[in-house]
Amino acid sequence: MDKTKKICFICNTNESKYKCPTCTQPYCSLVCYKKHKEIPCEKPAPIPEPEIIVPPVEAVPDYLKEESVALLNQEQLERISQSGAIKDMLKHESLRRLIKLIDSSENPEYLLDKARTDNQLFVQFSEEILAIIERDPGVTGREQVLEAMGMGPKA
Repeated sequence: MDKTKKICFICNTNESKYKCPTCTQPYCSLVCYKKHKEIPCEKPAPIPEPEIIVPPVEAVPDYLKEESVALLNQEQLERISQSGAIKDMLKHESLRRLIKLIDSSENPEYLLDKARTDNQLFVQFSEEILAIIERDPGVTGREQVLEAMGMGPKA
């Protein structure tokens, strides 16, 4: 919780106890609020999220096209769904948005790589899932797919 005290933006003297319901500026009393309302205020504009540019999809190698590989069994999925750490991480709106973006992308591998380098919460999330399903967090997703298909070395 933020322990810093906010000062009334009208009198610049007293600690603020309230926020304007329109512009969210802090004020300390009814007198300051009335003074503030003498001049109409506006709701602050939302801060736009940076746009993520996804490069075009590269051709999918033939060995990944052949058969659908179930990487997780029912027991592993249940362990993930019961994990308190996973549930706590999924409380973050930004993580849920990122997962949806990756899932709906035409180039999810690019976004996964980007998330693994740029987003510490996603790194913790993916490492927690890998630990739950007893996989090595240092092994890439592609290496895990190859291993599951019997085409790669076991680590």
